[in-house]
Amino acid sequence: MLPAAPLRRRALIGAGLLGLLTACGAAAAGTSGSSDARPARPVPETDPDTAVRLRELRATQALAARYDAAIASADPATAARLRPLRAQLAAQLTAFGQPAATAGHPPAAAPTHAPTPAPTVPPTPAPGPATGTAALAAAELATARGRGADLLAASPALARLIASVAAAGAQHAVLLGGALPATVPLPVTGPLTASALTALQAALAAEEAAVYGYGVIGAQLSGGSRDRAAASMAEHQARERLLQQRISAAAATPAVAAPGYELPFPVDGQASAVRLAALLEDRLAAVYANGVQATSGPLRGALASALQRSALDALAWGGAGSAFPGLPERGAPH
Repeated sequence: MLPAAPLRRRALIGAGLLGLLTACGAAAAGTSGSSDARPARPVPETDPDTAVRLRELRATQALAARYDAAIASADPATAARLRPLRAQLAAQLTAFGQPAATAGHPPAAAPTHAPTPAPTVPPTPAPGPATGTAALAAAELATARGRGADLLAASPALARLIASVAAAGAQHAVLLGGALPATVPLPVTGPLTASALTALQAALAAEEAAVYGYGVIGAQLSGGSRDRAAASMAEHQARERLLQQRISAAAATPAVAAPGYELPFPVDGQASAVRLAALLEDRLAAVYANGVQATSGPLRGALASALQRSALDALAWGGAGSAFPGLPERGAPH
């Protein structure tokens, strides 16, 4: 089965070490001056992620407001279809810092001292269900694409969260009938940090396990399902080759696939084969989410795209959509 995907804590450890060094440096500076010198005024720490987190929060709030409007004007069946997706947005709002008590509905407008009469305008006809869901799908895709810049600017841990939320947006778009997002290719040249190399080796090992798993899955399926398994296997083989090439380009030796893997449960028919396919993709998403946290720049963007692809493939195999694909600690499938 796929190897475990441990959460990378290099950034957290580094932050703790930086705080210790800063504290020691401040203490040394305080003892070197004259006895009558004024004590240095403490400089408040600034979270470099504040602006990024605020942009992500506002983008998610805008998306949630679209859902609220669509649900209010939709027929009962469409509203019931949209509410689970809106609930996932509420969880994402909380993750980006909005209080949980207000994440489930639009934030209240600020009070004014004197109410201003609203101008009289002709009422706008409410969009039909098809138009409403199509507009939501387009908004989900646009928001997911817009998260790309913040993904590259964020700290490692926040980047992992943003990549996961963008993958959830891609899932929402597909569930609403929208198009698949474009794939970001893996950069094939350039140096790799130690953490990036470790992330790519983990992704390669996971892809090798997925190829083995799809071989088992395909043997239990027939017709269109078997064709889908063959296409998925070919996709993972292609990713495997790209990862091997990227690791070799960094003068490192790619991980070698194991001769066999232990399956998490017996696969002896169509139902268990489909279940294994969804599980493989969920676990791949977790590996790629950790890879996002361990990398930066174009490589981070490519691994976020791979996370998104696995989240969509899990959905195609009947997996449950998630507010946080690839983040099992937040309740995502794993």
